[in-house]
Amino acid sequence: MNVLAVALVASALLAAPAATATTGPSFAFGRAGGNIVPASVVIAANGRVTVNGQYRRMLSRARLQALLEVALAQRFFALPRKIVCPNQLPDFATLYVTVRTGTRARTVTQRGNCNKRFIRVYDALSSAMGSTL
Repeated sequence: MNVLAVALVASALLAAPAATATTGPSFAFGRAGGNIVPASVVIAANGRVTVNGQYRRMLSRARLQALLEVALAQRFFALPRKIVCPNQLPDFATLYVTVRTGTRARTVTQRGNCNKRFIRVYDALSSAMGSTL
């Protein structure tokens, strides 16, 4: 009987990801380092938004697609992976954005406020979750 129970649990676990997997864009963004409290926001492919690991809200598939369109319009995947703006002190926080699609993933960090394309993506993500970071 135990073998049957283990087999049923194992098959359920193996089937669960396929049944619940959501395809589509996903995002992460926030700030780290410096002398400010770090923050981390994850927008999963199913629209679930978590802030510092705590559930915040759900975004629609249309909203996720609109966020991806902002990233593509700003040529996010062509941005340098690390942007350090002139005259930035080491105690300034570093902002980061990660965008994932079915075929690509890229994380870009920026210390300062000099790259407008990065800031547009960051601001769109921040606005979508209903807060500014």
